[in-house]
Amino acid sequence: MSEKYIIGVDGSAQSRVALAWGLARATERGATVELLHVADDSFLSESVAFLSEAQQASQQMLETECAYAKSLGFTGEISGTAVVGHPIAEVEEASKRADLLVLGAHQGGRLAGSFFGTRAVKVAAVAHCPVAVVPETDPAPNAGIVVGIDGSEAAKHAIAYAAREAARRRLPLIAVYAWMPPLTPGLEYLWSEELVESQRTAAEEAIAIGTAGLASEYPDLEVRREIVQAPPVAALVQAAEGAEMLVVGSRGRGGISRLLLGSVSHGVLQALPCPTVVTRG
Repeated sequence: MSEKYIIGVDGSAQSRVALAWGLARATERGATVELLHVADDSFLSESVAFLSEAQQASQQMLETECAYAKSLGFTGEISGTAVVGHPIAEVEEASKRADLLVLGAHQGGRLAGSFFGTRAVKVAAVAHCPVAVVPETDPAPNAGIVVGIDGSEAAKHAIAYAAREAARRRLPLIAVYAWMPPLTPGLEYLWSEELVESQRTAAEEAIAIGTAGLASEYPDLEVRREIVQAPPVAALVQAAEGAEMLVVGSRGRGGISRLLLGSVSHGVLQALPCPTVVTRG
């Protein structure tokens, strides 16, 4: 059964960059595509007339974007869904039927129903499938796929996803483990060179465990392991500048955690150095 990609559209330039990115991936994978436009009903009157007009406008937007998708040369199976409602709730529900959700990114929402800016972070926190957030920057050719490793279960899902992507695209996988000694003002002297060295050794063990088994599963995959003494967000953003993709893990959807993406995932989505995928785990 083919994969299904849902791509959020709103007619903006940023949305169309994400649309082109998603269609290119769908073509490579033979995936079906569903375009989704949500007209935000937060500021709409509850009258039947207003809601009907909003639905009609949403449908017109969707038809325009479907036509644009076809103008890009996409020949795969494509459908569209236009709804009036709360964008986060509607996209979360749509993610239940997708293998990948693709969103654009820009500062703020020019149009009612825009998914982007901070909403992309919120969607990534609640989605039921991996979420790709696509900036307007162009990746360098063959720049590799970067994945963050921290020893968590969420990171394991991110590594598995990133390794599959790198193997399919025949790109190097760049596994980044970032660490910082705990900084307590006035007590820095307690961190001897021996203690720092023990932290480095622990980092080496963690990245070795995190990438164990990749060589046997993907014998032709080039894996680069980078241990960086820096804050995790800064390390990942720097490593991913110009990369084909950055993959990070989300810690799940239980309780209040479903509203909190996590500081690292949140941070990289705010910086967005390249197309970034947040996996579920």
